[in-house]
Amino acid sequence: MTAHLFQAEIPKTGDVRVTVVGKKVFAQQIAAPDGALDWRRGDWDALLHAPIGVPAAIEAALHRYLTAFGLVFGCFDFALTGDGDAAEDWVFIECNPNGQWGWLPDQAAITEAFADLLQNGGTP
Repeated sequence: MTAHLFQAEIPKTGDVRVTVVGKKVFAQQIAAPDGALDWRRGDWDALLHAPIGVPAAIEAALHRYLTAFGLVFGCFDFALTGDGDAAEDWVFIECNPNGQWGWLPDQAAITEAFADLLQNGGTP
């Protein structure tokens, strides 16, 4: 016997990782070439990445979330149920306050955002 966490399967059109550093938002749509349900279970070097715009309502919610927890950084995971243009297409899965981002194509820009944040005394 052990603890379990179950989540309903979401009929999705894609996955998105959104990395927020201060006021800066970086978003990548992620797909596994084999069409796997969860891209985390496959070969990370084979993942397909594409920048994606974050709807204004989602971006505002991300900043409110971080503010509510006193954080200036978080990696948010979403499932998309449409083309991603509308906030209704974005289904929140989780926020990792210590999420990994060094494997993302925009890692250099994220690193720069962290450096800017640290130079400003940790304020966004």
